[in-house]
This record gives sequence, structure tokens and C-alpha cells, in this order.
Amino acid sequence: MSHRSGGRHSSTTELVDVTRIDGGWAELRDGRRRAALEVDAVNLILKGDAERDLVWRRYRRALSALAGSISLYTYSRPLPPPGASPGSSGPQAKADSAFARELLSRGTIHARRHLAVIWDDPAPGTLGALSAFRRAPRAPIDLERRRQALAASFEGAGLHCRPVSDGTWLGLLQEHTGGRSGRVPADFPSWLAPDSAVVEADQLVCPGRVCRSLVVQGYPRRLAVGWLAPVVLGPPCPLRLAQHLYPIPKLASLGHLRRRIRSFETGLEVDRRRGRRPDTGTRAALGDALALEERVLLEEERLFRMLTCITLEAATKEELDTAWHRLIASLAELGCTPVPLTNRQVDGWRATLPAGIDPLGWTRDMTAGAAATALPFLRAGLSTGSGVLLGPSPVSRELISVDLLAAANPNRNVVVLGTSGAGKSYTTKVLAARLAISGCRIRCLDPSGEYLELAHLLGGSVVELGAAGTAGLNPLGPAAPGQDPARRASRAAGLVARALAARGIQLGPQPRERLGEVVEALLRADPVGASLAALVDRLRQAGLERPAHQLESYLGGADSGIFDGAGPPPAGDVAVISLRHLQAGRDQLLGTAMELVLWHLEAELEARSALPTLLVVDEAEILLSSESSAHFLEAMARRIRKLGAGLLVVSQVVEDFLGSTVGNVIIRNCHTKLLLRQEPVAIPSLRRAFSLSPAECELLQGVEAGSGLVLVGEERAAFRGAAPPAWQRALLTGHLAGPGHP
Repeated sequence: MSHRSGGRHSSTTELVDVTRIDGGWAELRDGRRRAALEVDAVNLILKGDAERDLVWRRYRRALSALAGSISLYTYSRPLPPPGASPGSSGPQAKADSAFARELLSRGTIHARRHLAVIWDDPAPGTLGALSAFRRAPRAPIDLERRRQALAASFEGAGLHCRPVSDGTWLGLLQEHTGGRSGRVPADFPSWLAPDSAVVEADQLVCPGRVCRSLVVQGYPRRLAVGWLAPVVLGPPCPLRLAQHLYPIPKLASLGHLRRRIRSFETGLEVDRRRGRRPDTGTRAALGDALALEERVLLEEERLFRMLTCITLEAATKEELDTAWHRLIASLAELGCTPVPLTNRQVDGWRATLPAGIDPLGWTRDMTAGAAATALPFLRAGLSTGSGVLLGPSPVSRELISVDLLAAANPNRNVVVLGTSGAGKSYTTKVLAARLAISGCRIRCLDPSGEYLELAHLLGGSVVELGAAGTAGLNPLGPAAPGQDPARRASRAAGLVARALAARGIQLGPQPRERLGEVVEALLRADPVGASLAALVDRLRQAGLERPAHQLESYLGGADSGIFDGAGPPPAGDVAVISLRHLQAGRDQLLGTAMELVLWHLEAELEARSALPTLLVVDEAEILLSSESSAHFLEAMARRIRKLGAGLLVVSQVVEDFLGSTVGNVIIRNCHTKLLLRQEPVAIPSLRRAFSLSPAECELLQGVEAGSGLVLVGEERAAFRGAAPPAWQRALLTGHLAGPGHP
């Protein structure tokens, strides 16, 4: 291993500062130590001013509480083209994998990691600190206490942290240095050093990569929080950004400020004596310095020295030049002054490695408030990239993925809300199809027949209730071992009563009680063979001729195929239970039929709870129109996770859904929410229910069909639903228009 600089050859281990990683801390070549935290980023893209200000205030408080120097790192690298989902096979899985690779080819999608490295160096400005440090290095436990304190401060700012393990830290260093383990001789620096390096005036060339670094020296007078977003979120190639922060002690800060104040006052006095008009810039700077001196004296503000360094990587010099010019232009648009590190590329390369090293020292004085605006922990999507692809983000170069059935989720339920024509069914089908090809079982309750093509696309089965020549479901419910007959009888009696109500027979309290007694007696006598035909006979024997006569009409004729049998159970990994034949003149039976289907699907889940399952309920507002079916859906939302499944509820009656008690309970039991295009009249309710910012509300009113916001716990991101062209026919069935191939 060697590197060449100015004609001199030497070992590339000279580029390495870390000589040991053990027990959660790293030791540098000069004996100093470092500890590291991995930090989860925050999404400020669609946040309102109040939310951004709150993040800034909390982050500023965390910086003001620093007991020593730290380094903050952001690493952004392109994602490799995805392969097929684990456990998936077949033409649809291959088509979706190819489509995802095509998405990546249209714009670089990046994965990002964020770290904070804590120094154990003495606080700057302490007399004799460095010599004392060299004589008696601090114990690792002191570094651990500082790491815990920083993690607690960042948690208060909404930045979730976790310690970086030794293996993870080593892997990160090797990823950015090109080092590899197992080299001979097997000393630690050799594992981090690149195989070779050529140091030139404007770049560092390593095997397979060309690197170039710069320092941000000038900053505009006023900056908005998160102003680094265009740099962090939109690099066209791998990027490493480092911020080295050195807190200045109070006495040193006051001395520095007073020297600046005297300098400004002297300049203004010279202008006055010479009869010149006082310089406006000097007067403004004096006013700022006086105000800052007072705030530092009262400990309302703290001063820092800060260095911001950026390193770009590319496979070739041509790619690096293109990315470099884009980076310089982005910084210039922000009002910053980038300074290329000519003849100091090695120092810039080292400064952006996750080792807490600043070999440059080109710092600028900053207040805690100004440093907090340069928040580097930014993202535009969700914190996790696992799960199934939803689509690209319209506000950043990211693909949005959601893991609906993750074991870590408090529940596995999903709610999809949007106005008519917003692409609710399209988005639901996209998720269902991708879950199916990744090994999840899908059961879809389809009132309108919109999911039949999806079943054919995925090779699933279709059960159509109410169609001529088909067998319906048993309104007395599925027979299950160990089932409580009284509970089953109560639910069955309610369903039968609503089936009678559809025929114009409203049972009073006493006939309803007698109906319940007959049903319970039948179920106790024959729990497996009990059916609607047997119930009709029992009702006649009990003298309830009129209800028996009306129920008999479901056993034949136009209304057959709904309540007249056990029905074929759903088969395969994908099954659609369609109620489209109930739409023509029999829509009064929809709610009762949907509740009956859910009852039978619940029994299937109880019998096969080991399989991951998603139960899709479209047009859920039909169930909410009846008190009984609404409470049944609510109960299922509460307990379906115990059955190893998730419930996906789709509704277009947004205001009624949010305004109902049951609807609110369902929303609270949904870890994932998809909000698609909305009418202006529904925006106030949505804003209150989901704490939406003005920017998010505006987005929901103007997005195309199949696009909107995804909310996962406290996180949220904008997305645009996308699927392979081969799927479009199945996804757009039932729609006059829909989102096309993006």
C-alpha cells in the first residue's frame, strides 16, 4: 500500500487517524479518544414555520449544553438497483423489480446516515489543558458520560440516537476509506487504509473513486433552519459532510466580543474625527456585537467556532467535475462562500471521515442560534427504507417504502382517506400487489368489483356473492372449535335481523329476543350444520311465520347466493370477495353482507394466524352507516394484530369518517395513514386530526391521483404512487383516469 504526493511515495496508513476501536470508543494516533452516536434525521420539508422554529429552538438548546467539542457527519450515497423482494418469484415480482431499477435510473436515489462523534479533548481556552491532557488521558467512562448527555440533549430536540457499535464504526470507516480487513500485516490502521492513493492539487485519487473537498467559509447574514437541505438531500454522487463544533468558554467569548466592540468603536471614532459619514456596516456590526455581548453575559447565548467541510466522491473525474459544479452552484445560491482545498485534499478527506478529526482549523465564529440553523440531520422521506415500495417522493430524490406488517409496529393497520377520484383503490392495489409478491396473504372485501383484475394479475381467487348460481355465506357464522354458542348466537341474530330489515320487517324487542333464543338453540343443537334453511324451519316451529317467510326468499330466486350456504372458502394467497352483484337494486344488503364476510375472514385468521395477512376493506363508510357493523369493524381493528394480520380500511367520506366515534377509534389504531387528494372542505378536519402543516394541506389539495402523504407513527413523507406498466390495467380497473407510469 502506498500513496504518492508531489513525487514522494509513502504508506497509505499515514492517511489513517484511528488506531483502535474497542468498547464503543476509538483511539487516535496521538492517544485521544472518540465516542460515536448514530442519529435519526428529521423531516422539515413540509413542516410549517412554527414546527421548524420548535426544532431549531430544541436543537439550539442541545448545542448550548455541550460540554466539549463534537463532530457531526452526514453521509449520502446512491442506492444500488433493488433486486426482487425476499421470498418473491414469478413474472410480477420480476416486473416490479425492473420497474424499481428504472425509477433509480431516472434520478439518483440516496441513502443517508448521520453520526455525532464526541471528543474527549479538553475544552478550548483552558490554560495548560493540552499538556495536562497528554500527561493524564481521560478514562473512557468520562467519554461515555458525555455520549449519554449528548444523546439525552438530542432526544429532547426530536433526534433519536443510539450508540455506534465497534463493528458498525469499523464498517463505516472502511466504506469511506476503501480499507478492508484481513490484510497482512494485520495491524488496525492497515484495515482502514486504501490500497493506494494519488494526491493531486485538486483531488485525491483512490482505487475506484476520485475525491474532492471544500470548506464553507462565508455564510449569509440570515439563514432559515435546515438551509443545508439542498446540499444534503440533492447530491448527484456520494457526499460526506462534516461539521466540527468547538464551544468557546464564557470568559473567552466575552473577551473576544469586547475586542471586536473596541475595534468597531475605534473605526467609527476615526470616521467622526475625520468628518466622514459613519460606515453603515460598521454601525450594524457594532450593534450586533453589543447585543450579543449582553446575551452571552446573561447566558442566553453561547459562542462556537465551527468548520463545515464537504467531500464529493465519483467513479471518474468527469462525473466528479459535473457534481462539483452543481455543488458549488447550490452553495452559491444559498449565499455561502465555498473554498476549494487546493493542495490540502488529504486534510479535507480526513476531516470528513467519522473519526472526529479536524486537521484544517479553518473555523468561523458562530452563535449557538446560527449554528443550529445548519442542522445537518435532514431527510425528506421516512427514516426506514425497508418494506414495500410506495413510490418516489415528489419533493426529494428518494423512494418511499413502508413496512406495514413490521413486528415493531404497535399495530399493523392502515387507513386510506381521499376524495372521489383521488386514487384510493389504485394506491391500495399497489400496496396489496407488492405485499403479495413479497409473501403476504391478501384478503380483499370488494363492494364494487374494482379488485377482480388485481386477483387475476396475481393469480388469486375470486368469490362473488349474489351472483347467479353461486353459494352464499352462512349468516349464522362460521363454526369454530371451542366457540362460545351464546356469543355466536348474539352476532348471528343481529345479522339475521338486519337481513329482515332489508325486507321491510323491523323486529321489536320481544320478537328480537325470541329470534335470539331460536338461533342459540339451533347452534347448541347443531353448531356445524346450522344454516339459514335450518333456521327457517326452526322459526316456523316457533310460530314466527312472517320472519321465516321473508328469510326463505334468500334461499332461492333473485336474492340467492348471499345468505344461503357455507360458501366456498377463500383460496390461495390472494383472494377477492366481491359484492358487485349487490349494487343493482340490492345495495341495502351491502352493509350486512360486508359484516358477514368480515366475520368469516376473521374465523380464517384465527385458524391460520401464523401467516402474515393483510385484510383490505374498501368503501368502509358502508360499514360505518350501521351501528352494529361499525362496532364490528372497530373491534376487528383493535384485535386483528393478535391474529397476526393487519387491517387496511379505505374510505372517501372523509369528514364523516373523522367525525364519527368509531372512525376516530380506527384511526387511532392505525399506525400507517395514507392521505390522498382532498377537497378544500375536508382540510380543516384533516388538519386537526393529523396535525398537518399549511404546506401539507396545500399539497393534499393539488396532488395528482394516487399521490399524497404517508404518515407512519410520528413520521410523514410525500409520495407519488407508481407501479410497472404491466400492472396498470389491473390497477386502473373501475377508474376513468388514474396515475400513469411516472
